[in-house]
Amino acid sequence: MRGSDQKILLMVMVVVAVVAAAQGQEETTGFVTWGNNYYQTWGHQALVINKTSELQLTLDKNSGSGFESQLIYGSGYFNVRIKAPQTTSTGVITSFYLISRSSRHDELCFQILGKNGPPYLLNTNMYLYGEGGKDQRFRLWFDPTKDYHSYSFLWNPNQLVFYVDDTPIRVYSKNPDVYYPSVQTMFLMGSVQNGSIIDPKQMPYIAKFQASKIEGCKTEFMGIDKCTDPKFWWNRKQLSSKEKTLYLNARKTYLDYDYCSDRQRYPKVPQECGSYT
Repeated sequence: MRGSDQKILLMVMVVVAVVAAAQGQEETTGFVTWGNNYYQTWGHQALVINKTSELQLTLDKNSGSGFESQLIYGSGYFNVRIKAPQTTSTGVITSFYLISRSSRHDELCFQILGKNGPPYLLNTNMYLYGEGGKDQRFRLWFDPTKDYHSYSFLWNPNQLVFYVDDTPIRVYSKNPDVYYPSVQTMFLMGSVQNGSIIDPKQMPYIAKFQASKIEGCKTEFMGIDKCTDPKFWWNRKQLSSKEKTLYLNARKTYLDYDYCSDRQRYPKVPQECGSYT
């Protein structure tokens, strides 16, 4: 939970943000640095290094670390570049997600899982009105510990898209018969944490995040209706023919697990599975 006693403002190194207001709707566009848009919420103190917008989060035997956006959003395109810790412990989880504030929350999540060499696994999950367990896991086609890669959400009133670099890997479309996350505003969050047993000899684990690209509709807690206007480019966004090809290839080649196909876990296909493109 957010609180003034927890709020540790991060150092600002570079700020390139443009904010416009029109008809009660506010748009944030461009790269924003950590102190400009985020604060630390728990764990070890985050470090901004190299006179850039590179943020380091630390995990050791005592704690992990996490951050959250100061602003709240109702739609948009949200990107962060991550370099995951080098580790042989599958319990080290580096995450980037959108999450609402309610007892029945909505959530979109990337989780880079630690592993002793390739293929590294990326888990994606969704919570829809408090119901989670909607995992789709992918074998990454690169080593996420060697260099930075982009992880992005496109969230608009009609479609959710998870991107890795420029490749869409998960697409969820609005369906009138099932719940769609267009009624709750969401914050951006990131963390490195211990998901299970980790090797203490390899500690500390360092996850690195670079300045994020936010093109979103910032609003108030109950102000999501402000953010549905098609004047915002992300609300008009559909997959291009190139993106559709990349998407189908990614699903065919790299999909490692899909909860919609897991009859042992879900004897009856979850209702929302028909909403995946």
